[in-house]
Amino acid sequence: MSKKDKNIYFGADKLDRASHLRDRTKLLEEMKQKHDAKYIPVYNGRHIYMNKHSSFYRRSNPFDCEYECFLGLVGDQMWYSCPLNALQAENLEKEVGKRFSSLRRYALKLDDELAHIALYSRGLDLWQRNRKFCPKCGTKNRLEMAGHKMLCQNNHEQFPHIEPAIIVLVTKGNKCLLGRKAEWPANAYSTLAGFVEPGETIEEAVKREVLEESNIRVHNVQYFGSQPWPFPAALMLAFTANAENEDIKWDDELEDVQWFTRNQLLEMLKEGYVTISPRYTVAHNLIVGWLEDKE
Repeated sequence: MSKKDKNIYFGADKLDRASHLRDRTKLLEEMKQKHDAKYIPVYNGRHIYMNKHSSFYRRSNPFDCEYECFLGLVGDQMWYSCPLNALQAENLEKEVGKRFSSLRRYALKLDDELAHIALYSRGLDLWQRNRKFCPKCGTKNRLEMAGHKMLCQNNHEQFPHIEPAIIVLVTKGNKCLLGRKAEWPANAYSTLAGFVEPGETIEEAVKREVLEESNIRVHNVQYFGSQPWPFPAALMLAFTANAENEDIKWDDELEDVQWFTRNQLLEMLKEGYVTISPRYTVAHNLIVGWLEDKE
């Protein structure tokens, strides 16, 4: 697998999360007086995108948000996420003449630093929105630790929730295994993927998911890399694996599963007969890395 394809998008973290500062509210306020602070507004997991050097991110009264979530430091520069309600979001859209949009739409237009910060703020915002009330007692939660902890009226604590998922490029000789879901754009194919189940190792999850989705048994499961993926709350754990058989039988989750040779896939991509996952996905890294690896 080509080394350059290990440069997984959203994974270049220049941000020091400085978690030791999250419960030191007074110190954070003092630091804001001495250092540069930037604020990224977020509404329902979406953002308004500007150049990271824009004055848009510097505000004396940051977007009128009720709670500023400390994300961390890039050098001496502080970054905060500002979750907005519907009215605040509408007013900001009118002010700047832009709409709140999905990170997927703008991902490749952002540099590594801003892409990572936007992804971080999205994941935090969606977790906060989905945890308004305590799952143990039903009382209302309040934010603490600079937005990284929920505490209810009965002092039950909650922290951001992540769902581990595997994604795997299966190969056999000069062929790779790709599938597609019915709701995807026409002729779009990607690697197989699925969530890790309770009591299961990630290697076991790879073998189970591939077998369930394609009837292919795999071995030699090798870790490739990981990618944060808060859509809404996943962490993608990428692997390669070798197939033991070739007879495909896919389940109801997928519309189609096929073997592609390198030359076949390259030609079909060139002619536009198929597309693969976008460049900001780890699935793209897996597929392109295999296409470029002639060994």
